[in-house]
Order: sequence, then C-alpha cells, then structure tokens
Amino acid sequence: MRVLIDLGALFAVLLLGYLFYLVLFERGALYRTNTEVHGLGDRQRLRLLGALLETPPLHIESFRVIREGPELYDVQLEAIAAAKRSIHLEAYIFYPGRISERFLAALCERARSGVYVRVVIDAIGSLRLRKSYFEPLIAAGGRVTRYHPLHLHMLRRWNSRTHRNLLVVDGEVGFIGGAGIADHWCRSQPPPWRDCALRVTGPIVAGLQAVFAENWLESMGELLVSEDAFPNQIRDAAFVDVVTPGLAVGSTPTAGRSTRARVLVQFLLATARESIDICSPYFVPDLGIRQELIAARARGVRVRVLTGGPYSDHGLVRRAGRRRYGVLLKEGVEIAEYNSRMMHAKVLLVDGRWALLGSTNIDNRSFGLNDEVNLLVLSEALASRLRAAFEEDLSQSTVIDLHAWLNRSWGERILATLGRVLERHQ
Repeated sequence: MRVLIDLGALFAVLLLGYLFYLVLFERGALYRTNTEVHGLGDRQRLRLLGALLETPPLHIESFRVIREGPELYDVQLEAIAAAKRSIHLEAYIFYPGRISERFLAALCERARSGVYVRVVIDAIGSLRLRKSYFEPLIAAGGRVTRYHPLHLHMLRRWNSRTHRNLLVVDGEVGFIGGAGIADHWCRSQPPPWRDCALRVTGPIVAGLQAVFAENWLESMGELLVSEDAFPNQIRDAAFVDVVTPGLAVGSTPTAGRSTRARVLVQFLLATARESIDICSPYFVPDLGIRQELIAARARGVRVRVLTGGPYSDHGLVRRAGRRRYGVLLKEGVEIAEYNSRMMHAKVLLVDGRWALLGSTNIDNRSFGLNDEVNLLVLSEALASRLRAAFEEDLSQSTVIDLHAWLNRSWGERILATLGRVLERHQ
C-alpha cells in the first residue's frame, strides 16, 4: 500500500512539473505564408487581411499622433471630462501615483454624473495597486475588474495577461498605444519613457470598443451591447465608403498557439515591396520573422529596426534579443538601439503607406501569451508622421555594427543564453 502511495505522489509531482513546463516553455507556432504576397495591391492586401483576421475595415475620420506621456494624459483626461455616456478603460499597468490619482478623480466625477465607467486592469501588471484603490470609483457607480486574478481556478491561465492599453469615450473617441497609467511616462527625472499613441474618431472606434468588450465579457460575464458602448451613429456609419481604412485587431492566444497579432505582423512583412521600419522596445524575433525579414532584404526591401538600448527596463530580454542580431545584420538589416531613455513605442511601417500601432512587441509574450490590441491604418499621411518620429528617434540611437556584435563580451553572451531559456521559439 505504501508503495502505491509513493508512486501516486511521484506521478502527481511529475504531472505538475510537466504542466509547469508547458506553461513556461511550450513551443510557439512557426509562421510562414504558403505563397508570395508582395505583389498584392493595397486594396487586395486590405481585403485579404480582413478575411484572415475576421475583422472588417472601418473608416477613420481623424487621427492624432501623441508621442509624450504628459500630452497623452492631458488629452485623455480632457476626453474623460467631456464624456456624456460611457468611459471604457483597459490597461496592463495602472500604478499608484500622481497621474493615477488624476485619472481616478476624473473617473469618479463622471461616474457620479451618471456616465457608465467600466475599467479592466491586469491582475499581474497592476499587482502593486491595492484592492481598496478603486473603492471611491465603485462607490461613485463605476465598475472595475482585474483580468485573470490570482485564484486557484485561474492557475492554468496565470501566464496569460491583458497587455492592451485602450480608452474609449462615448463610443466615439478612441485611444490606443503602448502607455499605461503610471508616473514613469510623464515624470521629469529620470527621463520619461518614450512611447507612441493614437487618438482616433469615426467608425473605427467601434472596432476598438469591441476589443474592450471581449475582455469585459471574460472578466464580468457581461456582453456590452447597449447604446452607451455602441451608439447608433457608429452602428450606422460602419458600412459607409471607407476613405481612410483601418483594422482594429484584438489578439488572444488560441489553443492552437496562433494569434491575430502574429498573423498581422507576418502578413505585413511578407507583403513589403519598398521598406519596413520596426520600432519595438523588446525585439526578440522568432524564426518566422527572421526568415521574413531576410526574404524582404533579398527582394530589395530596406529593413530598419529600432529597439531598446541601455535604458531598457528588461535587461535580460534585451540581451536575448541581441543574440538574434547577427543573422539579420549579415543580410543587411539595419538595427539601432535607442540610447536617450526607455523606448516603449510599438510601431511597424510598411512601404510608406501602412502604419501599425498598438501594444504588441516583437517577442513571444506578445505573440503567444498576451491579449493585445493593434490598429492598422492605410494612410500615407499617418505613415509619414510616424516615419518622421522614427527618424527623429534614430538620431538618438546607436547603430549596431556587425563587427562590434561579433566581438561582444562573454558576460553579455552568457546573459543572452540565460534569456534563451524563457524563449518559446527557435
């Protein structure tokens, strides 16, 4: 009998160990297109992407690029103060501090005025936020939920987080980008984080609202279909002629390990004819992306990558990414590291017309584990504005030289090898 008990205990330990291995180290899917697609026209690309992602293109009436935290927060708080029907906020990071107090006060004031206020924050990303922090907002009539809280019944999904940063006001004004709610995006010293966000209006906002509604449903068991979330003018305008088309793409890992964010990036890289500009604070490209970038270079596409430098907040991830530089540099991919402050913007520009902006990094967490949101826009005006910002940031960056990379220190090589342990891809 004792032997059976010991064998049962051993089996249980091995099973738990295997499950833990799957949570941390299960291999991600390999992505590639089954045929060349760089000959497609812009409208063909848009239609095919919409079909692949099951996401219709919607019109963007106006957009505003915001690159600094203080400006972003001022514009967001202005929109919140003007809310008449609803405020929907989703954030990975919501840290206690000066800026969060401003947001809390603004949300409370609108909730007391009868505006529907719904907030989703990530349970891990905002772990330092005490449970009582939102009590004033709840007392004012607002509703707050933590995504994937640390409960026993959520153990299987503890490593799946919402990395989305969204604000939708009245179903008519939307904000998307990389910034959460924290002082390090707007402080003076040390230098604030560099980021990039977009304020948009028009039918596209319904797409962003739908992404928020997905995680609200998962967290609260409530499907948002009321007019405060999707006003009639947005419903009616969704199918008019799309002049400035955009795709609002929510991404959630599936059982098959594929995500819409990964499909979106892979497709855009595969369709490039002239140029690819990538800005990602954490650049750890998997085999599929490396192959796609090399294929783009082979057909004459200029490929530039801007990523985090010495101010990166995740040194191990940075070094894991640097381990991937060699094969790309040898094929002519230009790589630079931002050396002014922490770089947190997530932007992909293709052929001077396609602009992708949102919460997704070029790494496994974004592609295989996190819930993400991105906005793809077919607009030369927006792409030009973002490319100018890209060029400006390049002027404050260090270009990586292949010879210098080959002669990097052994300490960095060892740390890069440690970082490899947490990668789920080749």
